[in-house]
Amino acid sequence: MRTEQLQEILNKYDIPEPEIVFIRHNENRTYKVKGHDGNTYLLRIHQPVKEGMVGQQHTYEGLLGELQMLEHLSGRNQLLVQRPVRNREGELITIIEYEGKRWNSSVLTWLEGRDLQKDDLSDPVLVEKLGARIAELHKFYSQYEREGLDKRPSQGIAYNQYMIEVIKQGLAKDLFTSSDVSIIEQTISLVNVRLEDSENDDTWGLIHGDLSMGNIILTSDGELSFIDFGFFGPGYNYTDVAMGAMIVPSEHRDIFLKGYYGSDHTGQEKLDMLEGFMLLAIIGYYVFQMENESVHAWMRERMPKLCADFCTPYLSGGRIFYSV
Repeated sequence: MRTEQLQEILNKYDIPEPEIVFIRHNENRTYKVKGHDGNTYLLRIHQPVKEGMVGQQHTYEGLLGELQMLEHLSGRNQLLVQRPVRNREGELITIIEYEGKRWNSSVLTWLEGRDLQKDDLSDPVLVEKLGARIAELHKFYSQYEREGLDKRPSQGIAYNQYMIEVIKQGLAKDLFTSSDVSIIEQTISLVNVRLEDSENDDTWGLIHGDLSMGNIILTSDGELSFIDFGFFGPGYNYTDVAMGAMIVPSEHRDIFLKGYYGSDHTGQEKLDMLEGFMLLAIIGYYVFQMENESVHAWMRERMPKLCADFCTPYLSGGRIFYSV
């Protein structure tokens, strides 16, 4: 987008003489904005780089659900998150026209810090803190009641079934073999069966839905903060816990679980579930990137390893929690 168009959007906000720096264009167009008063913001144009990435989170109602949640969450002291900024009309969303289409845009406060890195997680204290922060987020979600959350992306059994159908499309694209697709289908189906048989209803609620290292900020004083709530919505707590466990070194995963559950003893059923959700997280990346040709070569190369090294042992009852 041209600077003039971006300036036109920011004119609707109380940001004096904004300086705009492009960050990236992936799920959204994102820009760092610094006002003349020294305050810094994040401008998001909710237009994905690929049409196939458009989801409920890009709709007006879906985006409003995310921003309303962040507004409530940012008012709490327990967790540090970006706060949505309302425009001069008091709205959380500013609608723009670009390339003949209408897109939603939003502004958040800037969060100083850097992306969490693998070396950071060699520190067991930080690993336990990560588990505790996810638990605090889930505690907030368990008490958060708001209409319209049905407009947000949902990651439940139906979504798992949808992932099977998308992975099957990889056959026509010559990305995967029929054998690997069959293994993926069996893997997802086993997770769904276990979910249907589970009696732990308290594991279903609201989740972040995309806890990668790039979505976790480490501040200068050692605090952890979550960003990019694009996939926030209904789902199983296991999703966030499994994603958190995956970025932690295998030798520290018990420490991470202690941070989240408050106990070293998670039990066989929880480990079985977490292993399944680790695999769902990996498969979910393939699903999300199915229309992105730039990663097709990587997907084609990595799928056989995923199936052989992790899915097949999981289907055979082997423990993979400490190796994924």
